[in-house]
Amino acid sequence: MNRSWHSEAQLQQGNGATLDAWFAQSARTGFLHTKDNLQCAYATLVHSDPVDQIRPGIVISSGRVECYLKYIEVIYDLYHAGFNVFVMDHRGQGLSQRCSPNPMHGHVDDFQEYVDDLLQFVDDVVISTCPQPMLLCHSMGGAIGTIAVLQRPLLFQRLVLSAPMFGLKVPVPRWLAQMMMAIGLWVGRLSHRPMYFIGQKDYAPDVFANNRLMRSKLRYDRFRAVQQAYPKIQLGGVTYQWIRAANKALALIAEQAHHIELPVLCISAQSDQVVDNTIQQQVVGSIPNARWLSIDQAQHEVLFEQDHIRNEALDAIVAFLR
Repeated sequence: MNRSWHSEAQLQQGNGATLDAWFAQSARTGFLHTKDNLQCAYATLVHSDPVDQIRPGIVISSGRVECYLKYIEVIYDLYHAGFNVFVMDHRGQGLSQRCSPNPMHGHVDDFQEYVDDLLQFVDDVVISTCPQPMLLCHSMGGAIGTIAVLQRPLLFQRLVLSAPMFGLKVPVPRWLAQMMMAIGLWVGRLSHRPMYFIGQKDYAPDVFANNRLMRSKLRYDRFRAVQQAYPKIQLGGVTYQWIRAANKALALIAEQAHHIELPVLCISAQSDQVVDNTIQQQVVGSIPNARWLSIDQAQHEVLFEQDHIRNEALDAIVAFLR
């Protein structure tokens, strides 16, 4: 594919402000009122075509800590590739309502809550414009999106997974992690409040040299600048309850992924330091109509990587969706 995607050179020249102005002018933003009375922020970018010209639509299910403000460059590229784009901040992060008294907590009691929100977003906001959208998921959003596809197999046309969270890298032996989980959940029940998993803490930005997410300093600095400009989107580590909910969701995916029938493309980051690529490849390998594409040198944030990595991913994604 010969399409020219937005580049680091353009960001270097100060084009980030132009992107932000385009988004502010072009996007329709709002809040989804979930069935359990939370508010989830969303943005839609729909081409003003004649009524009889239906463009393909992409729903983005982003990763943990992320928000639609981070995805402006990705949204810009997909929109100008001819797609309508729909994105919602998951509950508990971004501009959406928090799920814990501590707004820094990455917290949820059950991943089904994320799934229900995503499905409601598609039903209430997306389908009226795009009857059967495609789904683009990153990291935690990949786990959410995969469960959504399992529960509503006819809702989406195709599924793209960017560095999906199908297995987490655990820095300590599993028996020790399980013991810490049991103690943390017990203390949390006694105190009647969520608690950070051991070693997790409130938002504290890392310098680029210490980050494990991407090799593009320009895109890393851009996201950190957004977090400073919009303090509400800042998020810390995860709670014991989030870890328990994630483990339950990943077990469900490993057990049921082979039931997925729609076409799937998995973009795997070869140098991922966040998710377990071995488990990821096993899960994707169990899906009958799936392709697993590993991109050399890519770290976890494939869609925010250096141009040669990001361009390869976007080329593959758009070719697959078309």
